[in-house]
Amino acid sequence: MLTHSLPTAEQSTAVPSAPLHVVHGVLSLDCGGLERLVVNLVREGRRRQQRVSVVCIERPGRLSPAVEAAGAEVLSLDKPPGRSAAAVRQAAQLLQRLQPDVIHTHQIGALWYLGQAARPQRIPVLHTEHSDHVAHARGWLAKLKIRWQWRTTARYARRFCCVSDDIARSVRRYGTVPRKKVEVVPNGIDLAGYDSAAGSAEIRAELGLPAGTLVIGTVGRLVEVKRQDLLIASFAQLRQRGRHPQTRLLIVGDGPERGRLEALARRLGVHEQTVFAGYQAQPERMLRAMDLFVLTSRHEGMPLALLEAWAAGLAVVSSAVGSIPQTVMHGISGMLFPSGDVAALTDTLERLLDAPWIISQLGRRGRARVESRYSLERMAAAYRQHYEALVAKVQP
Repeated sequence: MLTHSLPTAEQSTAVPSAPLHVVHGVLSLDCGGLERLVVNLVREGRRRQQRVSVVCIERPGRLSPAVEAAGAEVLSLDKPPGRSAAAVRQAAQLLQRLQPDVIHTHQIGALWYLGQAARPQRIPVLHTEHSDHVAHARGWLAKLKIRWQWRTTARYARRFCCVSDDIARSVRRYGTVPRKKVEVVPNGIDLAGYDSAAGSAEIRAELGLPAGTLVIGTVGRLVEVKRQDLLIASFAQLRQRGRHPQTRLLIVGDGPERGRLEALARRLGVHEQTVFAGYQAQPERMLRAMDLFVLTSRHEGMPLALLEAWAAGLAVVSSAVGSIPQTVMHGISGMLFPSGDVAALTDTLERLLDAPWIISQLGRRGRARVESRYSLERMAAAYRQHYEALVAKVQP
């Protein structure tokens, strides 16, 4: 049984004697759950008087203005495709100028470059792994390659944090990452501003959703791993059954799969009842237009979108992948279905639409669960303890 790095109330309120300078390392600040989580950690760090910088290995990305608005500096190495020794040297020069107390990387590529640059300068590095890439890699050769990447890159991190137990088990298996380095820090979100009722009518009007209709929705990048095609197919089956003809589908997000998904909706005859909202700078705002949230991914760590849906008071239906079965209590705080099973998803949605009081009940329980276990303050406090412990070890 793995122990989560969750501090007590006394530890959460402890204030370091001097403000820390934390550098977060990412490939980019393009839109995704991981990147939005980094933005929240930056905001929480600034609230706690930390000095915070973000180093992007490849490019700044769309969320850079949000980081800068929070009072943090965004810097980019602008690394070209492929391995780059020059990027390591550039990162070393950057760290020499910034002089951070600790580096927190969020992708293995960011750890590869910043970890090498940090080691000669004795800057401690904490890494967070957000997904079990091995479990969902296709083929033994791909799995072996990921394990080799974890093993060779983990040497640059003094702590190797994982957002869920299943990821921690995977990185520890076969001694890939030394057991003593591995910790579990569940994701958390900022609960402020999540009100499922406020502004709902206005947002629906903006999106062209008729008043009084039930809205099934999802938020996420439109990429293959998220499998929004399953949701569209299930929605088409619901309409074919004819019991909830006024129901609408709302898909928030953008990505390379958008054209294919829109074509699928047209082919299945549900394009007129489906709203593709595209990229939204504040995707959490779109949750207010929904009655029911669905996550159809074939591969997840601990999805931020699920926690955000709970924070908005929405009932959640999700594929049973990754850490989700340990996060969502089936039938109590949400509903689960086998990954890829369109018929099971359709049956689940129909049962919930037939019983709106259950939708309300699941939403209330989900909100209570995220408040008690998955707040931003709880996550940030756990990371802050790790930062301070690492800094203390390198001080003379």
